[in-house]
Amino acid sequence: MVIILETVQVSDKYRVVITEGVRKSVPVAVGQEVLEIPLGDAILIVPLPKDPDAILKKYLGDVRFSRKARENAEKLMMAQAEKASQ
Repeated sequence: MVIILETVQVSDKYRVVITEGVRKSVPVAVGQEVLEIPLGDAILIVPLPKDPDAILKKYLGDVRFSRKARENAEKLMMAQAEKASQ
């Protein structure tokens, strides 16, 4: 694994260009979504898979939720949303 460090500028619209060296090292395509994660005074950019459902199915298999599991998940999410709004 070769670590590539390159400097880029942030444009007036807060855009950055992924340099050719980094594109060769980390496969990313035009239009592909990336996840940006603030880490204190740094930003981590992680390419998201082109087909996240296929990746999840590969690792989780054919997961099915019962009605009760869905109701419990809904209650938990509603409680968290309520707590966050306070």
